[in-house]
Amino acid sequence: MRIRTKKQIKKRRIWALIILLFCVSSSFLLEVIISEQRTASEIPDMIERRVKDSLYDNVVDYYLPLLSCEEKEKPSLSGWLFHAVMDGFPIYTYAADGKRSESIESKQQLAAAEYEALLEKQMYEENEVYLKEQEQMTDNESWEEVEPDPFFYQMEGSGQGELSEQSNFSYATKKKKTISMEELTDYKVLIERHYRIDSTTSSNAKQLNASNLIQKDLTLKESEDGPQILIYHTHSQEGFRDTKEGDSAKTVVGLGDYLAEILSERYGYRVLHDKGTYDKEDRDRAYAVAGPALEKILSDYPTIEVVIDLHRDGISESTRLLTEVNDTVMAPIMFFNGLSYTNKNGKIDELPNDNLETNLAFSLQTELLASEYYPGLSRHIYLKGLRYNMHYCPKSMLVEVGAQTNTYTEAQRAIPPLADVLNRVLSGEKP
Repeated sequence: MRIRTKKQIKKRRIWALIILLFCVSSSFLLEVIISEQRTASEIPDMIERRVKDSLYDNVVDYYLPLLSCEEKEKPSLSGWLFHAVMDGFPIYTYAADGKRSESIESKQQLAAAEYEALLEKQMYEENEVYLKEQEQMTDNESWEEVEPDPFFYQMEGSGQGELSEQSNFSYATKKKKTISMEELTDYKVLIERHYRIDSTTSSNAKQLNASNLIQKDLTLKESEDGPQILIYHTHSQEGFRDTKEGDSAKTVVGLGDYLAEILSERYGYRVLHDKGTYDKEDRDRAYAVAGPALEKILSDYPTIEVVIDLHRDGISESTRLLTEVNDTVMAPIMFFNGLSYTNKNGKIDELPNDNLETNLAFSLQTELLASEYYPGLSRHIYLKGLRYNMHYCPKSMLVEVGAQTNTYTEAQRAIPPLADVLNRVLSGEKP
């Protein structure tokens, strides 16, 4: 083994540093020439400017990281060599890394606060006014190819369309129309006919792959004990135009009672109806309040496979949504999904949903069977940016039944066909 003196070691380190600095300078000069595409006479001025910029960037990045907000996606060769040189000074890099860690933590805290503000802003209503969303649709060419639903219509004003009581609903025994897979595999047609996507979020053909979502097995398991289906209401105080204050029987809670009755008595499911109030103190925080309660119910009753959050929509006061299904005039329904994704922030990591694919499969299969057996019943599936507590259970569904401009009776009449298509999905029937 060759033994070097301290003088030789020092000399070796100096030469190593000189070589590295030469490489940094050379690569820096090459980078300037290539990126700027200038003549040789202009190079000295550019070098001076680039050196100043580089020095400033490195000082800000290492000593004042909180002032540097931009992430460098592709570090340059000179930058890489600069870091390689500075790795020889561990005390410096340790301090710099420490400041970077503090910067990352601060950014994460800011991001969490921003998402909290997003929750506060968007949780008040699950969806925008239906008519407003229709007005924003600009793809006229694809819309012209879509045949409008023959039974769906809107009644303007509050004095029209008074209905006589009809106690018996005629359940469908066969499909009134068949939806082809060719239609469903065309992403544009799928979106136009079965979805409404809020302007705050977006989706794609990979996420809304109809073939994959339809193949998803949603059949309810056979079990002897314990509830299978949970019905609850994040906004339990949502009422209708004829709902009197304090009368929960004519709110969405009353609809929940009716849905539970049909699912249990007609189809034999074991249903638990939670009538807890989560929106009394602060409607904006209803999902945050309902979350722990929902989690506890699912923990206490592990046999529950289906969770239905029953709502009514909020629309323009001048609009009344009505549809006719099997000779019965009723309020239409609308399915709802959150994607944990906003156009502004991208994927919301703070709101993960491992059950999103099954959530989407559940709503799509139900929407398609509703379209086949009861054309005009559904206003399709509304997609928005958050997750709305649907991450707690794979077969979770949020349903809007009518709106505040409907009477309770109009909303109530939509429950039998809704129960019927739910039973078909949970029994294993496919669109």
